[in-house]
Amino acid sequence: MKKILICTLVLLTCIVLCSCKDEHTPIGEDILGNLVDTEFTDTITLQAYSFLEDTVNTTNTSANILGHSFDPVFGKSSAGIYTQLALSGSAVNFGDHPVIDSLVLTLQLSGYYGDTNSYVGIRVHQLSEALDSQAQYYQNSTVNYDPTPLNYNLTGYTIRPSSTVVVDTSVLGAHLRVRLSDQFGQYLLNHQNDLNNQFQNFLKGLYIEAVSHTGNDGYMLLTNMTSALSGMTLYYHSEDGQKQRYTFACSDNCVRFTHIDHTYSSSGSSDFIQEVLQGQASLGDKVLFIQGGGGVKTRITFPYLENTFAKFNNRVFIHRAELVITNAQPDEKIFVQPTILTLQGIRKSDNAIRFLPDDDYYTNANYFGGTYDASKSEYRFRITKYVQQLILQQGDWSNAVNLIVRGSAVRPHRLVLDGTDTVSPTRLRLEITYSTY
Repeated sequence: MKKILICTLVLLTCIVLCSCKDEHTPIGEDILGNLVDTEFTDTITLQAYSFLEDTVNTTNTSANILGHSFDPVFGKSSAGIYTQLALSGSAVNFGDHPVIDSLVLTLQLSGYYGDTNSYVGIRVHQLSEALDSQAQYYQNSTVNYDPTPLNYNLTGYTIRPSSTVVVDTSVLGAHLRVRLSDQFGQYLLNHQNDLNNQFQNFLKGLYIEAVSHTGNDGYMLLTNMTSALSGMTLYYHSEDGQKQRYTFACSDNCVRFTHIDHTYSSSGSSDFIQEVLQGQASLGDKVLFIQGGGGVKTRITFPYLENTFAKFNNRVFIHRAELVITNAQPDEKIFVQPTILTLQGIRKSDNAIRFLPDDDYYTNANYFGGTYDASKSEYRFRITKYVQQLILQQGDWSNAVNLIVRGSAVRPHRLVLDGTDTVSPTRLRLEITYSTY
Protein backbone atom coordinates (compact mmCIF):
# COMPACT_ATOMS: atom_id res chain seq x y z
CA MET A 1 0.00 0.00 0.00
CA LYS A 2 2.86 2.38 0.83
CA LYS A 3 4.48 1.72 -2.57
CA ILE A 4 1.18 2.45 -4.32
CA LEU A 5 0.84 5.77 -2.45
CA ILE A 6 4.40 6.80 -3.35
CA CYS A 7 3.87 5.91 -7.02
CA THR A 8 0.64 7.90 -7.03
CA LEU A 9 2.36 10.98 -5.57
CA VAL A 10 5.20 10.75 -8.10
CA LEU A 11 2.68 10.46 -10.94
CA LEU A 12 0.71 13.48 -9.74
CA THR A 13 3.91 15.50 -9.38
CA CYS A 14 4.91 14.67 -12.97
CA ILE A 15 1.50 15.69 -14.26
CA VAL A 16 1.69 19.05 -12.46
CA LEU A 17 5.23 19.71 -13.69
CA CYS A 18 4.40 18.80 -17.29
CA SER A 19 1.40 21.12 -17.26
CA CYS A 20 3.56 24.14 -16.30
CA LYS A 21 4.81 26.40 -19.12
CA ASP A 22 8.17 28.10 -19.06
CA GLU A 23 6.78 31.54 -19.83
CA HIS A 24 7.41 34.86 -18.18
CA THR A 25 4.48 37.24 -18.35
CA PRO A 26 5.25 40.95 -17.96
CA ILE A 27 3.87 42.57 -14.84
CA GLY A 28 0.30 43.70 -15.29
CA GLU A 29 -0.52 41.41 -18.23
CA ASP A 30 -3.43 39.10 -17.44
CA ILE A 31 -1.85 37.97 -14.18
CA LEU A 32 -5.15 37.59 -12.33
CA GLY A 33 -7.44 37.15 -15.32
CA ASN A 34 -8.66 33.70 -14.34
CA LEU A 35 -8.75 34.35 -10.60
CA VAL A 36 -10.87 37.47 -10.22
CA ASP A 37 -13.61 39.27 -12.05
CA THR A 38 -12.24 41.93 -14.39
CA GLU A 39 -13.76 45.07 -15.83
CA PHE A 40 -13.12 46.69 -19.21
CA THR A 41 -13.45 50.30 -20.31
CA ASP A 42 -12.56 52.24 -23.43
CA THR A 43 -14.43 55.41 -22.50
CA ILE A 44 -11.64 57.17 -20.58
CA THR A 45 -11.57 60.79 -21.74
CA LEU A 46 -8.60 61.66 -23.94
CA GLN A 47 -7.57 65.09 -25.15
CA ALA A 48 -5.06 65.51 -27.96
CA TYR A 49 -3.66 68.05 -30.38
CA SER A 50 -0.81 68.21 -32.88
CA PHE A 51 1.97 70.78 -32.94
CA LEU A 52 5.37 71.45 -34.51
CA GLU A 53 8.39 69.53 -33.30
CA ASP A 54 11.05 71.71 -31.67
CA THR A 55 14.32 70.13 -32.75
CA VAL A 56 15.62 66.68 -33.61
CA ASN A 57 19.30 65.81 -33.32
CA THR A 58 20.53 64.61 -36.74
CA THR A 59 24.26 64.42 -35.95
CA ASN A 60 26.00 61.28 -37.27
CA THR A 61 22.77 59.31 -37.57
CA SER A 62 22.63 55.83 -39.11
CA ALA A 63 21.24 57.31 -42.34
CA ASN A 64 20.88 60.76 -43.87
CA ILE A 65 17.83 62.06 -45.73
CA LEU A 66 18.14 63.73 -49.14
CA GLY A 67 15.19 64.80 -51.24
CA HIS A 68 12.39 67.18 -52.14
CA SER A 69 8.67 66.42 -51.94
CA PHE A 70 5.20 67.89 -51.77
CA ASP A 71 2.54 66.31 -49.57
CA PRO A 72 -1.02 67.64 -50.01
CA VAL A 73 -1.53 67.57 -46.23
CA PHE A 74 1.91 68.47 -44.85
CA GLY A 75 3.10 70.73 -47.65
CA LYS A 76 6.60 70.97 -49.09
CA SER A 77 9.69 69.41 -47.51
CA SER A 78 13.32 69.40 -48.56
CA ALA A 79 16.28 67.62 -47.00
CA GLY A 80 20.02 68.03 -47.52
CA ILE A 81 23.24 66.63 -46.08
CA TYR A 82 26.24 68.43 -44.60
CA THR A 83 29.27 66.15 -44.46
CA GLN A 84 33.00 66.04 -44.03
CA LEU A 85 35.17 63.82 -46.21
CA ALA A 86 38.38 61.99 -45.37
CA LEU A 87 41.49 60.78 -47.14
CA SER A 88 41.56 57.12 -48.17
CA GLY A 89 44.81 56.45 -46.37
CA SER A 90 47.39 58.71 -44.80
CA ALA A 91 48.23 60.74 -47.94
CA VAL A 92 47.43 61.24 -51.61
CA ASN A 93 49.87 60.86 -54.49
CA PHE A 94 48.43 61.86 -57.85
CA GLY A 95 51.84 61.88 -59.54
CA ASP A 96 53.19 64.62 -61.78
CA HIS A 97 50.84 66.62 -63.98
CA PRO A 98 47.62 64.60 -63.39
CA VAL A 99 44.69 65.43 -65.68
CA ILE A 100 41.05 65.13 -64.67
CA ASP A 101 38.72 62.75 -66.51
CA SER A 102 35.71 63.14 -64.23
CA LEU A 103 34.73 63.73 -60.62
CA VAL A 104 31.72 61.78 -59.28
CA LEU A 105 29.90 61.96 -55.96
CA THR A 106 28.20 58.68 -55.04
CA LEU A 107 25.68 58.05 -52.27
CA GLN A 108 24.55 54.55 -51.36
CA LEU A 109 20.78 54.25 -50.95
CA SER A 110 19.18 52.35 -48.09
CA GLY A 111 15.54 53.32 -48.63
CA TYR A 112 13.16 55.92 -50.01
CA TYR A 113 9.88 57.69 -49.36
CA GLY A 114 7.60 59.20 -52.00
CA ASP A 115 7.42 58.82 -55.78
CA THR A 116 10.75 57.89 -57.34
CA ASN A 117 9.34 58.45 -60.83
CA SER A 118 9.81 62.16 -60.11
CA TYR A 119 12.96 64.07 -60.99
CA VAL A 120 14.65 65.83 -58.09
CA GLY A 121 17.14 68.65 -58.61
CA ILE A 122 20.30 67.99 -56.56
CA ARG A 123 23.04 70.56 -56.00
CA VAL A 124 26.43 70.04 -54.39
CA HIS A 125 28.32 72.87 -52.69
CA GLN A 126 31.71 73.23 -51.04
CA LEU A 127 31.59 74.20 -47.37
CA SER A 128 33.21 77.47 -46.42
CA GLU A 129 32.84 76.76 -42.69
CA ALA A 130 34.27 73.75 -40.89
CA LEU A 131 32.06 71.24 -39.11
CA ASP A 132 32.71 70.89 -35.39
CA SER A 133 33.24 67.37 -34.06
CA GLN A 134 32.14 68.53 -30.59
CA ALA A 135 28.90 70.16 -31.74
CA GLN A 136 25.36 68.81 -31.84
CA TYR A 137 23.56 69.56 -35.11
CA TYR A 138 19.79 69.51 -35.56
CA GLN A 139 17.37 69.41 -38.48
CA ASN A 140 17.29 73.22 -38.57
CA SER A 141 21.07 73.75 -38.20
CA THR A 142 23.03 75.32 -41.05
CA VAL A 143 26.71 75.77 -41.95
CA ASN A 144 28.10 78.31 -44.40
CA TYR A 145 28.84 77.11 -47.92
CA ASP A 146 29.76 78.49 -51.34
CA PRO A 147 26.46 79.17 -53.15
CA THR A 148 27.92 78.28 -56.57
CA PRO A 149 27.09 74.60 -57.30
CA LEU A 150 29.89 72.17 -58.06
CA ASN A 151 27.66 70.14 -60.41
CA TYR A 152 28.85 69.25 -63.91
CA ASN A 153 25.31 70.05 -65.05
CA LEU A 154 22.07 70.99 -63.30
CA THR A 155 19.72 68.28 -64.52
CA GLY A 156 17.40 66.45 -62.13
CA TYR A 157 17.90 62.88 -61.00
CA THR A 158 15.39 60.06 -61.12
CA ILE A 159 16.11 57.16 -58.80
CA ARG A 160 15.64 53.41 -58.81
CA PRO A 161 16.34 52.77 -55.13
CA SER A 162 16.09 48.98 -55.37
CA SER A 163 18.05 48.54 -58.60
CA THR A 164 21.72 47.72 -59.03
CA VAL A 165 23.97 50.08 -60.96
CA VAL A 166 26.50 48.95 -63.55
CA VAL A 167 29.74 50.98 -63.52
CA ASP A 168 32.26 49.87 -66.15
CA THR A 169 31.98 46.09 -65.73
CA SER A 170 31.08 46.13 -62.02
CA VAL A 171 27.54 45.58 -60.72
CA LEU A 172 27.05 47.75 -57.65
CA GLY A 173 24.22 48.20 -55.16
CA ALA A 174 21.63 50.95 -55.56
CA HIS A 175 23.23 54.37 -55.33
CA LEU A 176 22.98 57.92 -56.59
CA ARG A 177 25.73 59.27 -58.89
CA VAL A 178 26.21 63.02 -59.28
CA ARG A 179 28.93 64.18 -61.63
CA LEU A 180 30.79 67.25 -60.39
CA SER A 181 32.64 69.84 -62.43
CA ASP A 182 35.93 68.97 -64.11
CA GLN A 183 37.25 72.35 -62.97
CA PHE A 184 36.78 71.40 -59.31
CA GLY A 185 38.32 67.99 -59.96
CA GLN A 186 41.42 69.52 -61.56
CA TYR A 187 41.64 71.99 -58.68
CA LEU A 188 41.88 69.06 -56.25
CA LEU A 189 44.50 67.32 -58.40
CA ASN A 190 46.60 70.49 -58.51
CA HIS A 191 46.59 70.89 -54.70
CA GLN A 192 47.68 67.48 -53.46
CA ASN A 193 50.18 69.10 -51.06
CA ASP A 194 47.37 71.06 -49.42
CA LEU A 195 45.25 67.90 -49.25
CA ASN A 196 48.08 66.09 -47.47
CA ASN A 197 49.09 68.88 -45.10
CA GLN A 198 45.79 70.42 -44.03
CA PHE A 199 43.07 68.31 -45.56
CA GLN A 200 39.94 69.31 -43.64
CA ASN A 201 40.99 72.96 -43.57
CA PHE A 202 41.51 72.91 -47.33
CA LEU A 203 38.42 70.76 -48.10
CA LYS A 204 36.03 71.47 -45.24
CA GLY A 205 33.30 69.28 -46.67
CA LEU A 206 30.20 69.31 -48.87
CA TYR A 207 26.60 70.39 -48.64
CA ILE A 208 24.33 68.20 -50.79
CA GLU A 209 20.89 69.74 -51.20
CA ALA A 210 17.66 68.95 -53.05
CA VAL A 211 16.21 72.12 -54.53
CA SER A 212 13.14 71.09 -56.56
CA HIS A 213 11.20 68.23 -58.09
CA THR A 214 9.05 67.52 -61.12
CA GLY A 215 5.63 65.88 -60.93
CA ASN A 216 3.19 66.08 -58.05
CA ASP A 217 5.03 64.28 -55.28
CA GLY A 218 8.83 64.09 -55.37
CA TYR A 219 10.75 61.80 -53.05
CA MET A 220 13.07 61.50 -50.08
CA LEU A 221 16.06 59.16 -50.15
CA LEU A 222 17.76 57.46 -47.21
CA THR A 223 21.50 57.43 -47.81
CA ASN A 224 24.28 55.51 -46.09
CA MET A 225 27.09 58.04 -46.06
CA THR A 226 29.67 55.78 -44.41
CA SER A 227 29.22 52.94 -46.90
CA ALA A 228 32.10 51.95 -49.15
CA LEU A 229 29.81 52.95 -52.05
CA SER A 230 29.56 56.54 -50.80
CA GLY A 231 32.24 59.15 -51.42
CA MET A 232 33.70 61.55 -53.95
CA THR A 233 35.87 59.83 -56.55
CA LEU A 234 38.47 61.46 -58.83
CA TYR A 235 38.95 59.72 -62.17
CA TYR A 236 42.15 61.00 -63.80
CA HIS A 237 45.08 59.99 -65.91
CA SER A 238 48.76 60.49 -65.33
CA GLU A 239 51.26 62.12 -67.65
CA ASP A 240 51.85 58.84 -69.49
CA GLY A 241 48.11 58.31 -70.02
CA GLN A 242 47.58 55.66 -67.32
CA LYS A 243 44.08 55.88 -65.83
CA GLN A 244 43.80 56.29 -62.06
CA ARG A 245 41.13 56.86 -59.45
CA TYR A 246 41.06 58.15 -55.90
CA THR A 247 38.09 58.32 -53.48
CA PHE A 248 37.53 60.77 -50.65
CA ALA A 249 35.31 58.74 -48.34
CA CYS A 250 32.97 59.66 -45.49
CA SER A 251 34.42 57.64 -42.64
CA ASP A 252 32.85 56.94 -39.25
CA ASN A 253 34.97 59.80 -37.87
CA CYS A 254 33.54 62.34 -40.31
CA VAL A 255 30.95 64.76 -38.94
CA ARG A 256 27.69 64.78 -40.89
CA PHE A 257 24.11 65.83 -40.31
CA THR A 258 20.79 66.22 -42.12
CA HIS A 259 19.18 69.62 -42.62
CA ILE A 260 15.41 69.60 -43.23
CA ASP A 261 13.08 72.42 -44.24
CA HIS A 262 9.30 72.07 -43.94
CA THR A 263 7.09 74.65 -45.68
CA TYR A 264 3.80 73.96 -43.96
CA SER A 265 2.11 77.06 -45.36
CA SER A 266 1.85 75.17 -48.67
CA SER A 267 -0.46 72.56 -47.06
CA GLY A 268 -3.80 72.06 -48.77
CA SER A 269 -5.48 70.91 -45.55
CA SER A 270 -7.38 73.55 -43.60
CA ASP A 271 -7.53 71.21 -40.59
CA PHE A 272 -3.74 70.91 -40.58
CA ILE A 273 -3.20 74.66 -40.91
CA GLN A 274 -5.70 75.54 -38.20
CA GLU A 275 -4.64 72.87 -35.71
CA VAL A 276 -0.87 72.70 -36.20
CA LEU A 277 0.04 76.19 -37.40
CA GLN A 278 -2.69 78.29 -35.76
CA GLY A 279 -2.91 76.32 -32.52
CA GLN A 280 -6.62 75.39 -32.58
CA ALA A 281 -6.20 72.41 -30.26
CA SER A 282 -9.94 71.60 -30.24
CA LEU A 283 -9.58 70.20 -33.77
CA GLY A 284 -7.78 67.25 -32.17
CA ASP A 285 -11.27 65.83 -31.58
CA LYS A 286 -11.53 65.41 -35.35
CA VAL A 287 -8.07 64.65 -36.72
CA LEU A 288 -4.43 64.49 -35.61
CA PHE A 289 -1.05 64.54 -37.36
CA ILE A 290 2.52 63.35 -36.90
CA GLN A 291 5.53 63.63 -39.21
CA GLY A 292 9.14 62.51 -38.97
CA GLY A 293 12.17 64.52 -39.95
CA GLY A 294 11.70 67.00 -37.11
CA GLY A 295 8.17 67.78 -38.29
CA VAL A 296 5.02 67.31 -36.23
CA LYS A 297 4.09 65.41 -33.07
CA THR A 298 0.90 64.89 -31.09
CA ARG A 299 0.36 65.51 -27.38
CA ILE A 300 -2.09 63.07 -25.75
CA THR A 301 -3.48 63.80 -22.29
CA PHE A 302 -5.53 61.67 -19.87
CA PRO A 303 -7.03 64.52 -17.80
CA TYR A 304 -9.47 62.54 -15.65
CA LEU A 305 -7.74 59.17 -15.36
CA GLU A 306 -6.83 59.46 -11.68
CA ASN A 307 -10.28 60.78 -10.71
CA THR A 308 -12.01 57.96 -12.59
CA PHE A 309 -10.38 55.36 -10.35
CA ALA A 310 -10.19 57.45 -7.15
CA LYS A 311 -13.41 55.91 -5.80
CA PHE A 312 -11.58 52.59 -5.37
CA ASN A 313 -9.15 54.15 -2.86
CA ASN A 314 -6.09 52.78 -4.71
CA ARG A 315 -7.50 49.26 -4.52
CA VAL A 316 -7.33 48.77 -8.27
CA PHE A 317 -5.10 46.53 -10.33
CA ILE A 318 -4.49 47.27 -14.04
CA HIS A 319 -4.17 44.04 -15.99
CA ARG A 320 -3.73 45.68 -19.34
CA ALA A 321 -3.84 49.25 -20.71
CA GLU A 322 -3.47 49.90 -24.42
CA LEU A 323 -3.40 53.16 -26.34
CA VAL A 324 -4.94 52.58 -29.77
CA ILE A 325 -4.12 54.83 -32.75
CA THR A 326 -6.05 54.43 -36.02
CA ASN A 327 -4.66 55.46 -39.41
CA ALA A 328 -7.17 57.83 -41.04
CA GLN A 329 -5.64 57.40 -44.54
CA PRO A 330 -4.78 53.69 -44.80
CA ASP A 331 -4.95 53.63 -48.62
CA GLU A 332 -2.24 56.24 -49.20
CA LYS A 333 0.13 54.85 -51.88
CA ILE A 334 2.85 57.49 -52.08
CA PHE A 335 3.22 58.96 -48.58
CA VAL A 336 2.77 55.73 -46.66
CA GLN A 337 2.40 55.48 -42.90
CA PRO A 338 5.42 54.98 -40.60
CA THR A 339 6.31 51.37 -39.86
CA ILE A 340 6.64 52.14 -36.17
CA LEU A 341 5.75 54.94 -33.75
CA THR A 342 6.82 55.59 -30.20
CA LEU A 343 5.68 57.47 -27.10
CA GLN A 344 7.60 60.00 -25.03
CA GLY A 345 6.89 60.22 -21.32
CA ILE A 346 6.85 63.68 -19.72
CA ARG A 347 8.16 64.15 -16.21
CA LYS A 348 5.79 66.15 -13.99
CA SER A 349 8.41 68.08 -12.04
CA ASP A 350 10.26 69.67 -14.96
CA ASN A 351 8.52 68.55 -18.21
CA ALA A 352 11.64 66.60 -19.23
CA ILE A 353 11.19 63.87 -21.83
CA ARG A 354 11.81 60.38 -20.43
CA PHE A 355 11.21 56.72 -21.37
CA LEU A 356 7.88 55.43 -20.08
CA PRO A 357 8.15 52.50 -17.64
CA ASP A 358 6.58 50.28 -20.36
CA ASP A 359 9.01 51.41 -23.08
CA ASP A 360 11.01 48.65 -24.74
CA TYR A 361 14.09 50.32 -23.26
CA TYR A 362 12.93 48.64 -20.03
CA THR A 363 10.74 45.81 -21.38
CA ASN A 364 10.81 44.57 -24.98
CA ALA A 365 9.37 45.52 -28.37
CA ASN A 366 6.66 42.84 -28.32
CA TYR A 367 5.40 44.13 -24.99
CA PHE A 368 5.48 47.88 -25.71
CA GLY A 369 4.21 47.71 -29.31
CA GLY A 370 3.93 50.65 -31.69
CA THR A 371 4.30 48.64 -34.92
CA TYR A 372 1.73 49.23 -37.66
CA ASP A 373 -0.93 46.54 -38.07
CA ALA A 374 -2.06 46.84 -41.71
CA SER A 375 -4.97 44.41 -41.24
CA LYS A 376 -6.56 46.79 -38.70
CA SER A 377 -4.98 50.07 -39.91
CA GLU A 378 -3.85 50.76 -36.37
CA TYR A 379 -1.00 50.96 -33.87
CA ARG A 380 -1.21 49.75 -30.26
CA PHE A 381 0.95 50.66 -27.29
CA ARG A 382 0.86 48.75 -24.03
CA ILE A 383 1.19 51.30 -21.23
CA THR A 384 -0.03 49.20 -18.30
CA LYS A 385 2.69 50.18 -15.85
CA TYR A 386 2.40 53.86 -16.70
CA VAL A 387 -1.38 53.86 -16.16
CA GLN A 388 -1.04 51.92 -12.89
CA GLN A 389 1.51 54.44 -11.60
CA LEU A 390 -0.68 57.39 -12.59
CA ILE A 391 -3.67 55.95 -10.76
CA LEU A 392 -1.63 55.19 -7.64
CA GLN A 393 0.21 58.53 -7.99
CA GLN A 394 3.56 56.80 -8.03
CA GLY A 395 6.62 58.24 -9.71
CA ASP A 396 7.03 61.64 -11.33
CA TRP A 397 4.81 61.20 -14.38
CA SER A 398 2.53 63.83 -15.87
CA ASN A 399 -0.74 62.62 -17.35
CA ALA A 400 0.43 63.43 -20.90
CA VAL A 401 2.60 61.71 -23.51
CA ASN A 402 3.94 62.68 -26.94
CA LEU A 403 3.27 60.50 -29.98
CA ILE A 404 6.06 60.66 -32.58
CA VAL A 405 7.55 58.75 -35.50
CA ARG A 406 10.17 56.42 -34.09
CA GLY A 407 13.62 57.31 -35.44
CA SER A 408 12.31 60.68 -36.61
CA ALA A 409 15.79 61.89 -37.56
CA VAL A 410 16.03 59.28 -40.32
CA ARG A 411 12.36 58.65 -41.14
CA PRO A 412 10.44 61.37 -43.02
CA HIS A 413 7.15 59.41 -42.97
CA ARG A 414 3.89 60.98 -41.87
CA LEU A 415 0.55 59.89 -40.44
CA VAL A 416 -2.95 61.35 -40.32
CA LEU A 417 -4.83 59.72 -37.45
CA ASP A 418 -8.34 59.80 -36.12
CA GLY A 419 -9.01 62.23 -33.31
CA THR A 420 -10.58 61.73 -29.90
CA ASP A 421 -14.28 62.27 -30.73
CA THR A 422 -16.16 59.62 -28.74
CA VAL A 423 -18.72 59.17 -31.53
CA SER A 424 -16.13 57.56 -33.82
CA PRO A 425 -15.44 53.81 -33.38
CA THR A 426 -11.91 54.37 -34.73
CA ARG A 427 -11.15 57.24 -32.38
CA LEU A 428 -7.90 57.60 -30.46
CA ARG A 429 -8.68 55.68 -27.28
CA LEU A 430 -7.34 54.03 -24.16
CA GLU A 431 -8.51 50.48 -23.51
CA ILE A 432 -8.16 49.30 -19.89
CA THR A 433 -8.81 45.91 -18.33
CA TYR A 434 -8.73 46.10 -14.52
CA SER A 435 -9.96 44.58 -11.29
CA THR A 436 -10.64 45.97 -7.85
CA TYR A 437 -10.12 44.40 -4.43
